[in-house]
Amino acid sequence: MSIFRNQPLSTQPGRPMFSQLSDEMNRFWNNELSLFGRQGEALEGLWQPDIDIELKKNKYLVRADIPGVNPKEIKVSMDNGNLIIEGKRETHAEENREDFRRVERSFGSFYRSVYLADATEAKGIEAHCHNGVLEVTVPLSASAKQKKIEVKVD
Repeated sequence: MSIFRNQPLSTQPGRPMFSQLSDEMNRFWNNELSLFGRQGEALEGLWQPDIDIELKKNKYLVRADIPGVNPKEIKVSMDNGNLIIEGKRETHAEENREDFRRVERSFGSFYRSVYLADATEAKGIEAHCHNGVLEVTVPLSASAKQKKIEVKVD
């Protein structure tokens, strides 16, 4: 008897296999971990912002969801092609009703590093934060820009 559902990764033919594998690993860590005791106990408090990376004509556009993070607490840097986003998050929620009081707090540091192969210089990088979304623009290095090569016929 198996305690895990066996579902081959090729069941979604239109999706890349590594994307499916990533989803399966996330499912395991988020759901199946409860088989070993309290769900996510070892991972509790570890938070990283979700990131979208878009390659434009001559730059990368990186968006990170950072709700509840003070923009002044965010550091953005570039190290050998790795875009590093780090900071501190502190949230506080309080609810008071008749015969009921709930207070929840979460805080801690986060660190996110993304390798951008064609962007190795920190020069020209811009970062803006608006409504809980950090947007980082990273220009491509001069050598990474696409070049057209003429094919000669002999």
